[in-house]
Amino acid sequence: MHLSSASHQFICLFSLVILLCAFTSGVTSHDPKRPTCCTKEMLTDKDPLTQITSCNILRETSKCVEAVVFIDVFENMYCINPKAPWLNKRMKRLRK
Repeated sequence: MHLSSASHQFICLFSLVILLCAFTSGVTSHDPKRPTCCTKEMLTDKDPLTQITSCNILRETSKCVEAVVFIDVFENMYCINPKAPWLNKRMKRLRK
Protein backbone atom coordinates (compact mmCIF):
# COMPACT_ATOMS: atom_id res chain seq x y z
CA MET A 1 0.00 0.00 0.00
CA HIS A 2 1.40 3.38 -0.98
CA LEU A 3 0.52 6.45 1.10
CA SER A 4 0.16 9.85 -0.47
CA SER A 5 2.57 12.57 0.55
CA ALA A 6 -0.15 14.36 2.55
CA SER A 7 -1.06 11.18 4.44
CA HIS A 8 2.59 10.49 5.21
CA GLN A 9 3.06 14.05 6.54
CA PHE A 10 -0.07 13.75 8.67
CA ILE A 11 1.12 10.48 10.22
CA CYS A 12 4.57 11.97 10.94
CA LEU A 13 3.05 15.09 12.50
CA PHE A 14 0.59 13.07 14.60
CA SER A 15 3.41 10.81 15.83
CA LEU A 16 5.49 13.83 16.76
CA VAL A 17 2.62 15.38 18.75
CA ILE A 18 2.05 12.11 20.66
CA LEU A 19 5.76 11.84 21.40
CA LEU A 20 5.95 15.44 22.67
CA CYS A 21 2.90 14.91 24.88
CA ALA A 22 4.47 11.80 26.38
CA PHE A 23 7.71 13.61 27.22
CA THR A 24 6.17 16.79 28.59
CA SER A 25 3.34 15.30 30.64
CA GLY A 26 5.58 14.89 33.70
CA VAL A 27 6.91 18.42 33.36
CA THR A 28 3.53 20.12 33.19
CA SER A 29 1.75 18.12 35.86
CA HIS A 30 1.47 19.77 39.27
CA ASP A 31 0.62 18.12 42.53
CA PRO A 32 -1.02 20.75 44.75
CA LYS A 33 0.05 18.80 47.83
CA ARG A 34 3.73 19.21 46.89
CA PRO A 35 4.28 22.91 46.19
CA THR A 36 7.48 23.85 44.46
CA CYS A 37 7.87 27.62 44.76
CA CYS A 38 6.78 30.69 46.72
CA THR A 39 7.58 34.16 45.45
CA LYS A 40 8.16 37.25 47.58
CA GLU A 41 4.67 38.51 46.67
CA MET A 42 3.05 35.29 47.94
CA LEU A 43 4.79 35.37 51.34
CA THR A 44 2.68 36.28 54.37
CA ASP A 45 3.08 36.59 58.15
CA LYS A 46 -0.62 35.95 58.77
CA ASP A 47 -1.83 32.71 60.30
CA PRO A 48 -4.35 31.03 57.98
CA LEU A 49 -7.30 30.37 60.24
CA THR A 50 -8.34 27.19 58.49
CA GLN A 51 -7.78 23.45 58.90
CA ILE A 52 -4.32 22.61 57.56
CA THR A 53 -3.83 19.17 56.02
CA SER A 54 -0.15 19.34 55.10
CA CYS A 55 2.98 21.36 55.66
CA ASN A 56 6.14 21.63 53.53
CA ILE A 57 9.35 23.57 53.97
CA LEU A 58 10.69 25.13 50.80
CA ARG A 59 14.30 26.24 50.44
CA GLU A 60 15.35 29.46 48.75
CA THR A 61 16.31 29.24 45.07
CA SER A 62 17.14 31.83 42.45
CA LYS A 63 13.43 32.38 41.71
CA CYS A 64 11.79 31.36 45.00
CA VAL A 65 11.97 32.50 48.61
CA GLU A 66 12.34 30.29 51.64
CA ALA A 67 8.89 29.51 53.03
CA VAL A 68 6.77 27.17 55.07
CA VAL A 69 3.85 26.08 52.92
CA PHE A 70 0.53 25.09 54.40
CA ILE A 71 -2.16 23.34 52.36
CA ASP A 72 -5.70 23.48 53.75
CA VAL A 73 -8.69 21.16 53.35
CA PHE A 74 -9.74 23.08 50.23
CA GLU A 75 -6.23 22.61 48.73
CA ASN A 76 -5.42 26.32 49.07
CA MET A 77 -1.71 27.02 49.40
CA TYR A 78 -0.34 29.50 51.96
CA CYS A 79 3.29 30.62 51.72
CA ILE A 80 4.27 31.51 55.27
CA ASN A 81 7.28 33.57 56.27
CA PRO A 82 9.52 31.16 58.25
CA LYS A 83 10.17 33.99 60.75
CA ALA A 84 6.47 34.52 61.57
CA PRO A 85 6.19 34.65 65.40
CA TRP A 86 3.22 32.26 65.61
CA LEU A 87 4.65 29.60 63.27
CA ASN A 88 6.43 27.36 65.82
CA LYS A 89 3.29 26.95 67.93
CA ARG A 90 1.18 26.16 64.88
CA MET A 91 3.64 23.56 63.60
CA LYS A 92 3.70 21.86 67.01
CA ARG A 93 -0.10 21.62 66.89
CA LEU A 94 0.08 20.12 63.40
CA ARG A 95 2.48 17.40 64.55
CA LYS A 96 -0.02 16.15 67.17
